[in-house]
Amino acid sequence: MPYLKKLLLLCVAFSSPLLAQIIDLEETPTPCVIQSKQIILPNFPYAFNPSLIKWEGSFLLCFRAGKEYRYDDEIPIHSEDFFDYDYVDKYSPNRIGLVWLDENLNPCSTPQILNIPNYNSTYRQQDPRLVVVGNRIFIVYSDIVKGMYIDYTRRMCTAELFIENGNFYVRDTACLTAFDGAKETLWEKNWVPFDYEDNLMLAYSLTPHKILYPLLNSGVCSTIAVTNKKANWGWGVLRGGTPAVLINDQEYLSFFHSSCVLESVQSGGKKMQHYFMGAYTFAAQPPFELKRISPAPVIGKNFYNGPKYKTWKPLIVVFPGGIVEEKDHFLVAYGRQDHEIWITKIDKTGLLDSLICVQ
Repeated sequence: MPYLKKLLLLCVAFSSPLLAQIIDLEETPTPCVIQSKQIILPNFPYAFNPSLIKWEGSFLLCFRAGKEYRYDDEIPIHSEDFFDYDYVDKYSPNRIGLVWLDENLNPCSTPQILNIPNYNSTYRQQDPRLVVVGNRIFIVYSDIVKGMYIDYTRRMCTAELFIENGNFYVRDTACLTAFDGAKETLWEKNWVPFDYEDNLMLAYSLTPHKILYPLLNSGVCSTIAVTNKKANWGWGVLRGGTPAVLINDQEYLSFFHSSCVLESVQSGGKKMQHYFMGAYTFAAQPPFELKRISPAPVIGKNFYNGPKYKTWKPLIVVFPGGIVEEKDHFLVAYGRQDHEIWITKIDKTGLLDSLICVQ
């Protein structure tokens, strides 16, 4: 009953401004969320937006490097209301790091910044996702490329990740520039990678559910399928989050993110953009149509409560980027407030039983 009350309050807050009230996002956590743990990395206290896989029995985490990763010691003046690109280039987290975690999800290696070839004069690599495809590891991320008609645009990139003598490196990087619907003025982020019969596939969007097949090393993607089921979700446009994992050989599961403006206890009653996450599934075979979705945002303790940080604009952020399926639960890695890494443990049966059908 408490969970249904929270769902009703959220629906009222979004559907009727006259009836809306300032809501406490953590008043009643989602029942299937068991516990969450913050991951603090040596030398990278503000690392965020992680992804997570299990490789040869160990957990491998990637992340966006935090503000402490700098090219020099100069600290620039950063205005509250102006996005300073010098600050972004030198100080903000536009590099990708990797670290091993032990069975208790504690860091057990020295974090390493991944040397990925650049497609621009300064590093702008963001929001990496790790995905296991057959017996290979791929990393999918977003980077800035030079435009033909505008100065620059953002595109998705892929690379194969290798591990040798404890060191990480990539080969066969590709910037995905040729795909159906590509527009120079439209920045690309948050495509959902998944393994289909040992092939890397990418969900370009959720509604419609558009599936691309990247022709590795070419920068070209072929459209495999497009389906148009509409998900009943009232908390903003559905966007990619974690990679998708195959469960029960019947459907893929992923956690998405969305965002919208509202007033909450966590925003101090101010209108602010809030990010939410939820789960969805899609068919295990082409055309990969959507099947089920969370009826409300998945929320656990300390998803939204906690330290406040200066972000590039006022935001309340939970951003899922990694998923590992265990025997009776899922581990979901997410970023909080563009400054923290967390991993939450979610009961498998409880989550799957909570999903509703997509019509």
